[in-house]
Amino acid sequence: MIHSGLALQSSLFVLLNENGPLIDRLGSTAIYDHVPTEAAPPYITFGEATYFDWGTGTEAGTEHAITLNVWSAHDGRKEVLQIAGLVEQAMQSAPHELDGHVLVNLTHESTEVSRDVEADLFLARINLRAVTEPN
Repeated sequence: MIHSGLALQSSLFVLLNENGPLIDRLGSTAIYDHVPTEAAPPYITFGEATYFDWGTGTEAGTEHAITLNVWSAHDGRKEVLQIAGLVEQAMQSAPHELDGHVLVNLTHESTEVSRDVEADLFLARINLRAVTEPN
């Protein structure tokens, strides 16, 4: 069976890539697990992920703490926050059926904005919490 973290990431990747307003705002399908060298901001990357046992005495489950990173070369926070808002809206229509798993819930926990001085980019970290169970 596919790892629940991979099933969830794959589902989110498709969800984001099929979201017209988000892709229009990014200017392309710029959503990556690993950023290609030639990629130019703005784009979204899958960031840190932590998986916790969420099983009960009778059922298995996994809690996911996932970060999506929005990167922008524009001055200021405006672009990363606009894109983060579109990502948060897209999450509301996340499918419940995953590859070998079921998405029990998906919630937006927080969004943190900072400036990466070395890369000269703004960054919004969108922190999500999800719970999955095997199908």
